[in-house]
Amino acid sequence: MRYLKSLCLVVALLFLSGCETNLPIVNNVDEREANEIIVYLANNGISAQKISASAGEIAGAGGGGGNMWNIAVEQDNMVRAMGLLNEVGLPRRQGTNLLELFAKTGLMSSDRESTIRYHAGLAEELKNTIRKMDGVLDADVQISFPLEEPGLGEAPPKLTAAVFVKHMGVLDDPNNHLDSKIKRLVAGSIPKMTYDSVSVISDRSRFMTAIQDSRSQTISTAPDQDYVKLWSIVMSKSSVGKFRFLFFLMIILVLGFGSLAIWLLIKFYPQVLQNVLQVKKILPSRKKPKS
Repeated sequence: MRYLKSLCLVVALLFLSGCETNLPIVNNVDEREANEIIVYLANNGISAQKISASAGEIAGAGGGGGNMWNIAVEQDNMVRAMGLLNEVGLPRRQGTNLLELFAKTGLMSSDRESTIRYHAGLAEELKNTIRKMDGVLDADVQISFPLEEPGLGEAPPKLTAAVFVKHMGVLDDPNNHLDSKIKRLVAGSIPKMTYDSVSVISDRSRFMTAIQDSRSQTISTAPDQDYVKLWSIVMSKSSVGKFRFLFFLMIILVLGFGSLAIWLLIKFYPQVLQNVLQVKKILPSRKKPKS
């Protein structure tokens, strides 16, 4: 009995040790960033798991509300996965924004706090709109509003805005005109903001570049081939020999079958024709004469 208990204990320990192979390497990230990490690691040959963070970990996080996630990988890939994430700056560091700094905690708030919350909310709406544009991964908008109203006879201060865009390479294409679209969007959304007062700072994502590099290494692509035109048929240069062989083989087979048909016709047709004529001669003689 004691031996059976010991055996069950050993089996249970082996089972538990086999289950505890995945260890968390990233804690308390939002779902979007968790998905980015999983996709990036998968493109580099590392399988990752997205696990919902516990309530205690969420409470200790510096971010806002919403579900938070942990990323776990196998213990053997732990060091390599952390090195890959550090190369592309994942997970990103999250700071405190104005909406969190001036969060409404009491029943009354000053005009300055209300104005700051309005400006921060407007910038947040612009960020969300810019993120919807094709090729944009992330965006941030900073709006410079005057802190004080201009005095009598003073010119109103100039409003300015700076937009940071993390993109997949679309802003590098001058024919895309995404830069002017962003400027027109910001200038049209903020009163008294002009087109020339909006600055767009773009940054091509190293994350997407790394994914493309990993795909080019793992996925075998067909080498560049030279194409030629043979008898109005476009084909690769390496296929010309096979095409000629099949073409001439088809011609030889057609000629062979044609020659065989002609030979059979010449050899047997006279006999067949003679037999048909004899049958025609015999049939009238067998007919009874009419009474």
